Amino acid sequence: MSDQMRPIPFLKLLGQAMTEYKQKGSMFYVPFAKIEPVATKVLIGGKQVESPIGPAAGPHTQLAQNIIAAYAGGARCFELKTVQILHGEDLGIIKPCIYVNGEEAYNTEWSTELTLEQALEEYVKAWCALKLLIKEFDLGDEDGFVFNISVGYSLEGIQSVRLDYFLESMKDASSTDIFQACLADAISYLIDFEQITKEYIIEIDPQICDTVTLSTMHGCPVGEIESIVAHLLVNKRLNTYLKCNPTLLGQNEITAVFHNMGYEYLTFPEAMFQEDLGFNEAVALIRRLMLLAKEQELEFGVKLTNTFPVHNLGQELAGEMMYMSGPSLYPLAIGVAAKLADALGEELRISYSGGADIHNIKEIYDTGIYPITVSTYLLKPGGYKNLNKLNKAIQGVEAKKVLDLQSLKSLAALAGADKNYYKKQLNKKHKERKSGDALLCTRCNNCIDTCPNRANIPVQADEKKYILHLDALCNECGNCAIFCPSGYLPYKEKFTIFTDEADFHESDNPGISITERQLLRFEGKVFESEEETTTIPDDLLRIKEILRGNTFEEVRHCTL
Repeated sequence: MSDQMRPIPFLKLLGQAMTEYKQKGSMFYVPFAKIEPVATKVLIGGKQVESPIGPAAGPHTQLAQNIIAAYAGGARCFELKTVQILHGEDLGIIKPCIYVNGEEAYNTEWSTELTLEQALEEYVKAWCALKLLIKEFDLGDEDGFVFNISVGYSLEGIQSVRLDYFLESMKDASSTDIFQACLADAISYLIDFEQITKEYIIEIDPQICDTVTLSTMHGCPVGEIESIVAHLLVNKRLNTYLKCNPTLLGQNEITAVFHNMGYEYLTFPEAMFQEDLGFNEAVALIRRLMLLAKEQELEFGVKLTNTFPVHNLGQELAGEMMYMSGPSLYPLAIGVAAKLADALGEELRISYSGGADIHNIKEIYDTGIYPITVSTYLLKPGGYKNLNKLNKAIQGVEAKKVLDLQSLKSLAALAGADKNYYKKQLNKKHKERKSGDALLCTRCNNCIDTCPNRANIPVQADEKKYILHLDALCNECGNCAIFCPSGYLPYKEKFTIFTDEADFHESDNPGISITERQLLRFEGKVFESEEETTTIPDDLLRIKEILRGNTFEEVRHCTL
């Protein structure tokens, strides 16, 4: 099995979303959630958005279909997955790279696995597709959503020719090949539209993004951080947010939080508290950058927070270190927010992503913090559908023009005592593998919902449901296996569809190659002819027969 993703071409991406919405009212298996715009229009990067909620930079904003699925779920603020000059194998990411366990979530990946060029294409495709889908189906305000670039990790990398081209193209994609190709494809699709004209397509706004979030590595010198932000503000003319580390809360405070909330077994490298920005140093830096942004008539703020490095004591993932996020990060992140706001005042802009969920999002938003982005909450059962719960939770709460310092201080004080974020002291039994066949299991939809990339798909054939796995969209993050109640590994054990014969041969997955030769693998043996398949279960033969003559796109459309 290859963990190299093969992005969906624009027309096929648009075609699936339109076909599925017409047939089922969903997009990439996420039912469309009609959201009520927030009580007060929220300005983000100069744009008014329908909701301040969306996916954080991570697995839910790496591919175009992920972004469309998130919009269907109710997202309107998209923090695109971090780009840098490295990609693919050079990142050194060992799969699986995600581990979620109750109140804790960990990962060992930090930026997109795609090249800068591929990432640009995915973000442009998603932008154009959303503009068309919203108009065609009257889904809301065509300008009611925003994209936010996330970049890292050094001045040299960000000033490189390739990354500079990425930034300039995201600011204005009009001259890029991919933007022009999307427009041309959309025009060729005109016969299938009912509400879209050629004139509308030609006038799609090419200015995709005017806001960037900067991520730097732990230990990045203050001078380099300041130089990068100055470059983004002055030279690139981008509203800029600086992602800060939880270490700003302080080692003693973090140790106390972990001990009080049941995470005393977590250990972390103490040296990072000396290597990272100190609190006073950070306050002085942020104050200087706020003044610089004001001079440039741009927006500057902080993104809170980055993940928190801990030692991999349980070996849940490969490597010595893993990075904590999710509910257990919440007391740290909101603590940093209150501490910085107390030092810098109500004018400080804060974008938030540290452990926000259904239990705290209303209170976070009510302090004047926005946008609020989530990742762990979308990795849990329900997946992208969980966004709708968050939107409902903030209904009636008015956006504040400045921070409510007292409310934020009170919220931070209560976070460490909020039992929603305590380690649950339950003696959970090890998840035992249930009897039955993982290959065609349809006990639940968890493997569909918890896949960020939409690689596990529901297929209805002859009144019988199947869940198939699409190799081309899977990067082996492993999240579907974490939430399989039967103890299966869906990304390895589901009947898998391959679009590349080389990928089929590199894999051990049972499945079929939809290529010139329809090869089928079952119980480790490859079958090349009908005469050899007499020992294969009827269901697999039925799937093979259904797939005969069908394109991969028809499989995706669930129109078998």
